[in-house]
Amino acid sequence: MSDKSPSYDLRVATRGEVVELFEKYHGYKSLSASMTYCFAVFENGKPIAAYAWQPPPPGAAKSVCPEAPQGVLSLSRMVAVDKKDRRLKHIGKPLRRQMNHAIDRTRWPVLVTYSDEGEGHSGFVYECSGWTPTTRNKRPVNENADGARCSSYSNGKHGKRELVRAGFTWIQRWEARVCAVGEALHWMESHGWTRIEVPGKRWANGKQAHTYVRVAA
Repeated sequence: MSDKSPSYDLRVATRGEVVELFEKYHGYKSLSASMTYCFAVFENGKPIAAYAWQPPPPGAAKSVCPEAPQGVLSLSRMVAVDKKDRRLKHIGKPLRRQMNHAIDRTRWPVLVTYSDEGEGHSGFVYECSGWTPTTRNKRPVNENADGARCSSYSNGKHGKRELVRAGFTWIQRWEARVCAVGEALHWMESHGWTRIEVPGKRWANGKQAHTYVRVAA
């Protein structure tokens, strides 16, 4: 894999720098308050494409990687301005660079994302970026009071939002792995990652909170 400098300006971005982009151009018109990674491509000092990464809901993570759901990271949002308004031709190129160079793949060996056919997404950008299509499912579409599409999952729980059912769509899951299926836990442990308790902190379900740290060999 090449380390040649790209022709585009890809940077780590803050939520404040990209939230307007998602609200204006993304089908869901929203962006999570917290993210593990956030990147953007800038042109003339302004973001013209953005990528938000965070762990998926626990059930989704276990479905993708049963042996190490804690090693799954989701590309939860990706957005770009209209092609006529940017010089960047292929938003998949910055995405591939994030996957190969910007994300710590010793900590996150399994990446997952989804293409929503109801939004007109074929997943072509994921195919070009090195993702593999896996399961495809029919899912309900939910909207909030403003008509924006929303997930029923928020702040660690399902069903906390006041949403309206607005039909159904087909969702295609895509995965990108740096190790063989079933080997993610061994991969993480072999790179020094171990689970430790967070003193004095519990999850919303009352269970002891944990985090993962890298222990030097």
